[in-house]
This record gives sequence, structure tokens and C-alpha cells, in this order.
Amino acid sequence: MRDKIELTGIVLSSMTVGDYDKRLVILTKERGKITAFAKGARKPNSPFLGISEPFNFGKFVLLEGYDAYRLVGGDVKEYFLDVKNDIEGICYGTYFCDVLEYLSVEGVGDANVLNLLYVTLKALKKQDIPNCLIRRIFELKVLVYDGEALAAFSCVKCGKEKVTAFYLRGNGLVCAECKTSDMMPLTESVVYTLQYIISTTLDKLYTFRLSDEVWWEVDKVIGRYFEQHVTKKFRSLEILSSLT
Repeated sequence: MRDKIELTGIVLSSMTVGDYDKRLVILTKERGKITAFAKGARKPNSPFLGISEPFNFGKFVLLEGYDAYRLVGGDVKEYFLDVKNDIEGICYGTYFCDVLEYLSVEGVGDANVLNLLYVTLKALKKQDIPNCLIRRIFELKVLVYDGEALAAFSCVKCGKEKVTAFYLRGNGLVCAECKTSDMMPLTESVVYTLQYIISTTLDKLYTFRLSDEVWWEVDKVIGRYFEQHVTKKFRSLEILSSLT
């Protein structure tokens, strides 16, 4: 008989299978992205009815199969109901989950990525900063954990520390001497913001707001950089764009 295992994670997506079952994609601390089937999860009296919803964070008890897991129990620690009860929150949360479902590797655990999603959903719940800023912070930080961080602490051409412009083709920033007309000039505040997002710990990630001028530049830089490294078109983002 197969042994049960317990994994800590967040449900990234939930899909109907047959009349009553669900196919879940769960991002776990121990084994990265996994696929699990919850038999009978759509029945009104199913013990898996609550645990099998997207955004749910907790412990998942599973049986391991050849190419997927079977959900046999669990304990939800956080439902993120405030996010689920807000249409814009659902769209943003779904987008963040879609990005991680696309970028995460099956079987390779990464606590940093799981924690990033957790604190990002928490930020949506608290609404301390605009959702559009939460999105850009998440996009830049997730690329750090994916090994594609923006080179923002020294010139990508000559190595000088003081940088003043964004060089998309060079995947980073450049100094005043290396800047050319096709590069985007940046203010000191924008450079500092980018460096802060890249280097700060997760508990301090969503703790600031930006002026309109700084936000305009940050939005443009992170948007262009993320689109260059993540080319997939997400349906959740299309829906979100139609609402904003």
C-alpha cells in the first residue's frame, strides 16, 4: 500500500474532470508544482469541496501515483476570502497563479516562490497598495526566483555602479556614459525602487507606494522586462485588462 504524504502548498488551479472529480495543480514547498486528483470533490457533501478551490493555502494529504497524486485529506489554513469576494482580486490572484503554474517546475520544491505567492495574495487582501503596483512587484520578484533577475545594481556594459537608464536588450541598467538614445532614462527614485524590489525580503516587499511620476517609469520598465522573459499570453490577464 502506498504511504500518505503531507505537503504544504497553495492551489493554483482547479479543473472539472468527469461529473464529480477535480484536477488540481498545487504549488508546494516540498515538491514544487504537482498535479492531484480529488475524487468526488464536486459533490455537495464531499470533504474535498472546500480544500480544492484556487488560492487555498494549507496542508494537503496525498497518495503518490506514477504521474499524479490523489488527494485524500487536508487542512486549509487560509482561504483568502477577501480576494475571492472581489472580482478584481480574483482576476489578479488568478493571474499570479497562472504565472507560477507556467514558470514552476514539477517536482522541484522552492519555498521562496510559494512564500512569494502567499504574501502577494495577502497584499491583495489588505489593499494597502494599488493592485497594479502589486502586479509589477510580483512580476519583477518572480523573475528573480526564476533566475532571470534584472541587472540593476551596476552598468551591464562597463560595470560602473551608478546607473541611469534601462537597456532592454541588455537585460539591465546602464550608466550615463554607456547610455544611448534608444535606452530609457530613469530617475534615481525609479532605480532605487527597482533595486529595492529585487533585493528586499518578502516581509518588506509590499510596504510602499509610488508617486505618479515614479509609477509611470516603474510600470513601463517592469512591463517590458517581464514580457521579454515570459512570452505566454495569459487568459486571466486579458480578462483583467478588460476590467481596468
